Amino acid sequence: MPTQIRSMTPRVTEGSADAGTVAWTRAMLASFLGPRLESEQLARIGAGFEGMRLRGAYDDPDPSPVATLRSWDAELTVPGGTLTAHAVTGIGVRSTHRRRGLARRLLAEDLAAAVRTGSPAAVLTSTQGSLYERFGFGLATRTRSITLDATSARFRDAEPRGTVEIVDRPDAALALARPVHDRARRRHPGALARTPQQWDAVLSGAGPWNGLEPDRARQVVIWRDDDGEPAGYVVHRVEEGWYATGSATLGVADLQAVTPTAYAELWRHLCGQDLVGTVRWGQASVDEPLGWLLSDHRAVTVEGDKAMLWLRVLDVPALLAARRYPIEDAIVLEVADDAGFTPGRWRLDTHDRLAPAVEPTRDTPDVVLPVTSLGSLVLGGVDPRVLARTGRLEEASPGAAGRLARLLAAPSVPWNGTPF
Repeated sequence: MPTQIRSMTPRVTEGSADAGTVAWTRAMLASFLGPRLESEQLARIGAGFEGMRLRGAYDDPDPSPVATLRSWDAELTVPGGTLTAHAVTGIGVRSTHRRRGLARRLLAEDLAAAVRTGSPAAVLTSTQGSLYERFGFGLATRTRSITLDATSARFRDAEPRGTVEIVDRPDAALALARPVHDRARRRHPGALARTPQQWDAVLSGAGPWNGLEPDRARQVVIWRDDDGEPAGYVVHRVEEGWYATGSATLGVADLQAVTPTAYAELWRHLCGQDLVGTVRWGQASVDEPLGWLLSDHRAVTVEGDKAMLWLRVLDVPALLAARRYPIEDAIVLEVADDAGFTPGRWRLDTHDRLAPAVEPTRDTPDVVLPVTSLGSLVLGGVDPRVLARTGRLEEASPGAAGRLARLLAAPSVPWNGTPF
């Protein structure tokens, strides 16, 4: 019997998922070389998928899928606003069934379903960019790793401000951190609202890959302003102890701040602790201002950029109308889409700054581009002139790439610091 693609919604009872979700979860972990867990642990992990969509490829009568995919609706920040995006993860194939096109079938069906329900865009994070470009995803945000030499860091502003508080209880940490993140993420195109499972993983270190066991080395620190209001937090752990060298290395899991002062004071706290010699953050934005807080930039080492969020445009008018634009202009875009989801020619008119218009047109295009390039451009993190120089965008009228660059400019650099 040929492999069948089926979808389901997890059923959760008293904190445990149903047998089908347990089988799906076990298969997903195995595809990603995860640990072998007991059914009770898998049932607890699967409960975190409540309300999500699980797809699997099944060789009947085997109840375990040989390939998996998970998706859900997530609020995505775009320049000047938000929209509900189709978030995708857990795309894996059993080692015995590779190279049979199963991941392709799962993703194609999932994207088609997202189009039917009216999702304007799909998003995912992955290191395999060449794979997802085939499905129309474009690289939309990047991150980079930064390392701070705490022993040599000297802050230009020598006087600490506000107060820091270490929060030991996960529920208390969530109550304080979630409102801060909700404010902070709206400043960064590409940031997404987190699921309860993602919050648990960030704050406690408990996730599917460790059987939901908390990371005992993880610590949550809240920064409060002079009025006592939380305005930033950092989650970190000791990655290398001080025992051998007398100098520990802290690893930052998450850092969010809604004011420049909160950002500075969180870093002051990180590098001001006794026995700490180095602080590392692997998911920092590409425009982190840390070096400008210090008297010597050389205390900060920056590593190369890494791909983070990939965006697949599913509805051109809905996506372009959801964001805001810094200038008034009108430009015609011709979008090619091999999958047939959203090809066409569209006129983007931003003369009404609060309600940009996107209409189909037969006018001569100014810019011709594939849907992958539009996915890279729409959050404002890539210059259309760069894509034109590499053949990923055709400038059909003189100066059109520059006009599009000014139209799509974002108020801040796109960033998503939450891999999923």
